[in-house]
Amino acid sequence: MDKLRALQYLLAVADGLSFSRAARAFGVPASSISRRIADLESALGVQLLHRTTRTVRLTELGAQYLEQVRPGLAQLKDADELVGQRSSKPGGTLRISAMPGYGQALLMPALQDFGERYPEIVLDVHLSDALVDLGRDQIDIAIRGGRQPQDRVVARKLDPNRFVLAASRKYLKRMGTPRTLQDLEKHRALMYRGPSAVIKWQGRDEEDGWHEIAIAPAFISNDGASLIAMACRHQGLVLLSEWGLKTALERGELVRVALDQPVSVGRGGDLGIYLLYLQTRYRIPKVRAAVEFLVERLGEA
Repeated sequence: MDKLRALQYLLAVADGLSFSRAARAFGVPASSISRRIADLESALGVQLLHRTTRTVRLTELGAQYLEQVRPGLAQLKDADELVGQRSSKPGGTLRISAMPGYGQALLMPALQDFGERYPEIVLDVHLSDALVDLGRDQIDIAIRGGRQPQDRVVARKLDPNRFVLAASRKYLKRMGTPRTLQDLEKHRALMYRGPSAVIKWQGRDEEDGWHEIAIAPAFISNDGASLIAMACRHQGLVLLSEWGLKTALERGELVRVALDQPVSVGRGGDLGIYLLYLQTRYRIPKVRAAVEFLVERLGEA
């Protein structure tokens, strides 16, 4: 039995929850995938997968077993790729995951220039707010907003991700310009929906510290551009990252609204936009080239 190949098949089936997807990925019949994994189960003396006519999933022991072998398989893949590129220009497929708004506004223009500099690299870009596991999801680089991660990934800060409250002049003329956190409660909020919930606005005052602002949403979307468009149509206040609002502010379609107290979507801390990658993959030329290019292009001045 080729145990390494069986483990690779098991990993593909577990991540895709499908024998047919794994078969397409490796270019072999689904029966070969199933047979190799069955041989592995027989050798180990345990059942690794629950199989039905419609679904496949890891057993409890299968999940524990795969958790132990996954890092080794990832390191082996990285080593193969590193050796394969030792004497060549950076090449191969580079998988990048980024937040949709940031990806469309800033990342994609940068990647156009990157692609011209490194034509041998095939860019596979996924725009999503969903959290990723760089190893499990086979992502080389992720760009996410929030606090600096504390786990095993390398995090390089690209932007402080300052949040700006803004509205159109017409809206402010009609509804009045808020000056305090209490004033916001009388206004219409255009709010962003994150991966799991609507992102509530937070304000800070000397008496209560950071607390949620009781403001009613007038429009909710997971698309920052849609929120900005609604604000430009005088439909309410928007609280978004400064980089996202930059164009609308420069054009005069929106204006900043300055309050007497801080307002944001978090409660302080080291907020920012971070470029994330695994240190083990940084040694691969395509990953190293992309990391350094993006940090230089998108990093703070």
